[in-house]
Parts: sequence; C-alpha cells; structure tokens
Amino acid sequence: MKHSFFKMFICCTLLCFCADMTAQGFLKSLSKKNKTESKEAEANDTTQTKDKIKKEDIPAYKAQKVYVLDANNQRIKNEDGTDKYIVELIRTSDNVRVSPEMVEEQSKQINNAILKIAGKAAVGAGIGALTNGTKGALVGLAAGLGLSINDIGTIIKLKKESNKQKKALEAYRKSFDEEGNPTTAKVDKETLKLLDINDDNAVEKSTAQIQEELSKPEYSKPASNESIDALLEAATKV
Repeated sequence: MKHSFFKMFICCTLLCFCADMTAQGFLKSLSKKNKTESKEAEANDTTQTKDKIKKEDIPAYKAQKVYVLDANNQRIKNEDGTDKYIVELIRTSDNVRVSPEMVEEQSKQINNAILKIAGKAAVGAGIGALTNGTKGALVGLAAGLGLSINDIGTIIKLKKESNKQKKALEAYRKSFDEEGNPTTAKVDKETLKLLDINDDNAVEKSTAQIQEELSKPEYSKPASNESIDALLEAATKV
C-alpha cells in the first residue's frame, strides 16, 4: 500500500513538474511573440517618422562689435575722441553678416511657426508627455504634422531660444540703425548685456570690408534649408 502511494506521489510530482515546464515554455514563447509583435508594430507605426528638424539648422544670430578702421588700418575716431564702432548681426550657422530687416522678417516667420506647434503640443498633449518619457497624444500630433516625436521635442526646446532671439532683435533695432551705427551717444547697459556686446569679442574691419559685406547677396538673403521647410510646412497643418 505504501509502495503504491509512493508511486502515485512520484507520478503526481512528475506531472506537476512537466506542467510547470510546459507553462514556462509557453510563457517564454508568449513573451518572445509579444516582443516580436511589439517590434513589428513599432516598425509599422506611421509615427516613427524620420527626424526632419535639426536644432542647429534653425537660424540663430549674434551681435558683434566692430571697430571701424581707416585706409591706414587705424581706428576711426568719433567727435568726442572715442573709437568709432558699429554692431553687426551675424548668422551663427555660416558666420555671415545679415541685415536687421531680413533677420526680423525671417525670425518672425520661424518664431510664429515654433510657437504655433509648441503651443499645440503643450496644450493639446501636455508637456509632461515629453518630460515623462511617454508619447501620449503627441503621437497623433506628430503624425498629423508629418514630423517625428523628436521633432516635436526639438520645437519645444527652440521655443525658449526663439523668444530670447526676438527680445535681442528688438533691443538691437532700438539702439542701432540699418548699418549698425549706434543711434545714441551711449548705448544702454542692459542692451549691451542682452546682446553680449563688449570688447572681449570685438573685431576690427576696414570701411572697405564693411561696404563689401553690405553689398553681398547673403546680407539680405534669408537662410534656407530642409529643417526650415519642414517646420513651416508643419505649422500650416496645425
């Protein structure tokens, strides 16, 4: 009797063990299947759009103090004896001098597009969808705009910088004319600080060099690249 009971106990144990192994095998198979399906879904997900907007492609500008030299490479003096200088606007992507008018026109266009998309992302989807690492409603927004999730993140990051650029340009236009000459005898300290204008990053140029810069097509030609095109196109879909 004991012997028969022992046999039954062994059989039950083996059955349980086999059932457990089968279950584990099934779970592993299921896990593998889920991972495969997840990868396939991700590959087929229309929101996995290739990034179209590069932060460094969106035009940014800096103010540069330039001491003006005469034909003998000597600094030209103002009536009060101080060194004559102008302040140029330089496009940082190619280090080219550009006109305030062109900067204002293109910056306004780009800033409006950034604010439009960033506002939609923040209000419609919640900024936490990016900061918390989850896609949330941004998936639908990105797909609708033909952008990637990373593009939306880039635009939101650009929002703060675009606001700074706008303030800086406004300050520049209040203190300097179209050719960069100060409009007052002494420029306000806050303006100098905002535009980061100081002698540490000042350069020297002859009047001939300055006139040559003003005559170049790049001076009044707005920046153009695929990132700008993608940004402006997406803004029309918001």
